[in-house]
Amino acid sequence: MFKINKGREKKFSIFKLMSIIIFIMLVGFTTNIYINSNYRETTSKFYLSFNNKDYSNAKSLLDSKLLLVSKNKLNTDLENYFTDVVNKVLIALSNSEINNSSALEVLKEVDSYNILGDSLNKLISVLESPKNTAVANTNSPEEYKPPKTNSAQNENSYLNLGILAFNSKDYSTAISYFNLVSKDTPKDYEMAQDYINDYYSNYKDYLLDSVEELVANKYYTKALEILSDYDKSKLTKDDITEIDNKINSIRQFREEYQGEDSEYTSNAILQEITPSNINTLSIASKTPYLIYLNLNKQMTYIYSGEKNNWSLLKEFSSSTGIEGEETPKGIFSVTGRGDWFYSPDYEQGGKYWVQFMGDYLFHSLPFNEDQSEIVDYTLGAPASHGCIRLEVEDSKWIYDNIDDDTKVIIN
Repeated sequence: MFKINKGREKKFSIFKLMSIIIFIMLVGFTTNIYINSNYRETTSKFYLSFNNKDYSNAKSLLDSKLLLVSKNKLNTDLENYFTDVVNKVLIALSNSEINNSSALEVLKEVDSYNILGDSLNKLISVLESPKNTAVANTNSPEEYKPPKTNSAQNENSYLNLGILAFNSKDYSTAISYFNLVSKDTPKDYEMAQDYINDYYSNYKDYLLDSVEELVANKYYTKALEILSDYDKSKLTKDDITEIDNKINSIRQFREEYQGEDSEYTSNAILQEITPSNINTLSIASKTPYLIYLNLNKQMTYIYSGEKNNWSLLKEFSSSTGIEGEETPKGIFSVTGRGDWFYSPDYEQGGKYWVQFMGDYLFHSLPFNEDQSEIVDYTLGAPASHGCIRLEVEDSKWIYDNIDDDTKVIIN
């Protein structure tokens, strides 16, 4: 009798222990879902408030104690977000779309979060100084006259400002800054020369790279100004032909999209678009569909509806451009389609292609020349030469259903 009771107690203890373990796992799982959901919702509201310059509300959103659990992730996400904001401020400044005061307002607010480094402080200092107008006047960097000083601190500022401009793809301004770095600061001078040599060694690539985001955001005139003022002595005949073709392509884009309403641009390009925030961004499309590509998740989302009344219709696993051949970020529109193409250079082709900018397409997984075999099944990770690869049936769905002029957003 004693042995039977002991066995029952043992079984009961094991059952009780397993129940506790399962309960703890369920609580942990549920808590994790809640924390992640709260994190996404809070950060989305923060991005929206910051984009709308509702800075006090943005700061209050980050006071949530739940965000402390995800502090490392939050710092990383904020660093990426604020870096993008600073880059866009520099671009807007160089396009004369905003003045120094407006730029300083945003940059000082970013600086108040203590996320970005010392280079941001130096940039703010330069913008606050009436003598230092190079950043605000990046259309004519050669007109900039630096203060007559040889202080190491000032030379270091030129280097850091050059790096900031370089990372913002404002290469002409960056080179102007690097040329101001004195030989009296050997390490800074050597680094500046490395940037200058790298720039001229890869002149064509940097030239095209400098206009990519401008074209993506429809700043066609500014892009044409940059490309029309290049140094032919640093290019081969083939390079010059490629640049001239790019100029013609941008001119066509400008003619096609001139006068298009772009009120949604600033909000849509700065943050991840989700079913929970898409109807707060004033995104419009000329058709009942909208395509959104999330580069981090390697996912393509199809929304149906209209401005501020979009519903998620489909989502497709995708594969975008590899490093060095990245898929461009920006806001585009569908411009054409075809059922097959083949590239001898890459020895592969794609079915059911839909064009959104130049040679950039949505298309199927790559096939061999006779279309009998898929040569690369990679999806969910970058693997293409800039286009967006999809399952064959997914690319066919876009080919069959998405009309020209449908808005395409990639970020």
